[in-house]
Amino acid sequence: MRLMILPVLFAAATATAAHAQDAAGDAALKDKAKAMFEATAAATCDPDGPGSEDNAPESHAIGFRYSYDAEEDPERTAHLFRFFCFSGAYNEIHVYYITDGEGALAPLHFAEPQYDVRYAGESDEKVEAVAITGFAATGQLVNSGYDPETRTITAHSLWRGVGDASSTGTWTFVDGTFRLVQYEVDASYDGEINPQAIVDYR
Repeated sequence: MRLMILPVLFAAATATAAHAQDAAGDAALKDKAKAMFEATAAATCDPDGPGSEDNAPESHAIGFRYSYDAEEDPERTAHLFRFFCFSGAYNEIHVYYITDGEGALAPLHFAEPQYDVRYAGESDEKVEAVAITGFAATGQLVNSGYDPETRTITAHSLWRGVGDASSTGTWTFVDGTFRLVQYEVDASYDGEINPQAIVDYR
């Protein structure tokens, strides 16, 4: 009986040790992310402001393979960290950090379209056209969150408190990073929710 129990106990001890090692590694990586946040975002963020909740980052582990990896290759892990940056009357700003397939940590930037809005007449209640003028990268997202089921980050910026004018971006995790797949703009201050997609790669 003892001979049968020993392998079970050994396996349990090995699993416990591995779990403890993973937990220690996760804690060290979170500390590294905090240090990078303090070094790179302190000038623009208010980490101790309302809504910071002691500024503990939200974190996610994302398993993936690069497009050049073989199916039999071991899965890599990207670690995503979201930090509170600051908040206004109706918007909350976040910044993100991510590790690559080798474990290197870096700030995450997001592609966004730049655009001009043309209104019909002198009022801003009716939009005549929204024209993309280019693209830029931003290190801050508004009212954002990560959905592990769809592997997407969505941001929804309110242009005023009633929410009838806004912009919404969606970025999907692909090949170790987040790519812009959709961007919607509701530029009409008309009391209604009526966004139009100006970027749609879905």
